[in-house]
Amino acid sequence: MRNNKNSAQRLLEISVFLGLGTIIITYIISTTSGRVAPFIPIISEMPFNEPESSIFGAGLGVSIFSFLILAQVFHSIFNEIITNLENKEIWRKRNDIIRIIASIGAICGIITVNFNWNNFPILHGITAFILFTSFLIWGTFANKIFELSGQKNKIRKYAVYAGWFFYIAMIIFNGLDGQQLISEDKDLFYRMDNPPTVDDERNIYLNLMALCEWCMVFSFYTGAITYRKDLEGIQI
Repeated sequence: MRNNKNSAQRLLEISVFLGLGTIIITYIISTTSGRVAPFIPIISEMPFNEPESSIFGAGLGVSIFSFLILAQVFHSIFNEIITNLENKEIWRKRNDIIRIIASIGAICGIITVNFNWNNFPILHGITAFILFTSFLIWGTFANKIFELSGQKNKIRKYAVYAGWFFYIAMIIFNGLDGQQLISEDKDLFYRMDNPPTVDDERNIYLNLMALCEWCMVFSFYTGAITYRKDLEGIQI
């Protein structure tokens, strides 16, 4: 019988399914309690109360920490692939940079899910931005490396494209929501200190921004699970 105790593949599965499960459970609890609007909440507004806050912080914290470990594993995998590529030194330097970016992003992610928007708006916002951006950069690099090695995966490729699309769309709709707030004689950064509540009337831009965030996060996990085969037989 194969020992999966220290399997990188098993760690990836834990990271993906624990992350998705945590988000879904947090959504169910926060919406059925009547505290959060069912359609469609910003992910960060869901864990303001207990038990959602503890579930969200612990579940996603472990999920993201698992990715932090996997980023080091992938760094070694990429170095092996790079030995067969042209311009090896350039690719090795890029790989080292990507490792740092992914590690910083994961650390910021752990901070994000444990320091909630309602209590730490600036810290939460900055670390969330770094998390999303770094994961997209890592995913783009990883897909490119595997494609150069001949290991193409359409689901992975389109998950990366979708991630960038929804990331950019989310930023655009956030800007449009800000303009809407200004037209209502509110500050551009009004939402930073005033997260939306279930009783607030949500404009179309806020709803679209939230939808894009959900789609972007699901694209992350969709892309992540495609690396399962690439981690087969690798021990941590």
